[in-house]
Amino acid sequence: MLERLIVHDNQLTKLPNDMHKLKHLRELGISRNQLQTLNEQISRIKDLCIIEAAGNALTYIPVEIKSCKQIVKLDLSYNKLSYFPSGLCALVALKHLNLNGNYISEITGEISFIENLEHLQLNKIKLSSFSAHLCSLTKLIYLDLSTNEISSIPSTVSNMKSLRILLLSHNKFISFPRELCALNGLEILDLSENKIQCIPSEISNLQVIKDLNLSSNQFVSFPNEICQLSSLEKLKLHELKVGKC
Repeated sequence: MLERLIVHDNQLTKLPNDMHKLKHLRELGISRNQLQTLNEQISRIKDLCIIEAAGNALTYIPVEIKSCKQIVKLDLSYNKLSYFPSGLCALVALKHLNLNGNYISEITGEISFIENLEHLQLNKIKLSSFSAHLCSLTKLIYLDLSTNEISSIPSTVSNMKSLRILLLSHNKFISFPRELCALNGLEILDLSENKIQCIPSEISNLQVIKDLNLSSNQFVSFPNEICQLSSLEKLKLHELKVGKC
């Protein structure tokens, strides 16, 4: 009774048409092959919990994947997806989703239906904005939006009460987003490699922050309020240009 099928690092171009016969399969590992799409037959494997399909050439995820109601972890990073696969929005059990390194420039509003999502990676996918749709993911703990083109944060980010880790390095911020100061449960914040010039006094609201990375920015002032962050354990300020406003 096969429960785990791991075939990483081969040269597979397609999956068998009779994969649905693996009725007890719980984990499918097919990363770093040459797959261009997932076989629709996967949707008939009802016990499937984990799919790792990173580093392929996937351009399309069949909408039938929505039938895999037990999936909790899905890694589709470093493929060639040009839009957010709509079928994923029906995966109500999904907790961990990795879409790093694709070409998804917009986030669909239907992402809010993935209501149990806790870990979301959207690094290097050509996002031009921090979509307000992300703010509906109120159980999200970890969010990686590094290496995109984001320059502002929607005010509705305050709805993300569960967020503990937020990675926003290598974006287009020219000021520290005041909206982030409403995330008083935030423990790790990375805003390195931006063009931030000033930090607002409201940063003192981040009273449980433990790890703050503000390296490689363009500061012209530095507030005393950062000294009030009594929970801070690690502060990174490499390669700054500190002066006066």
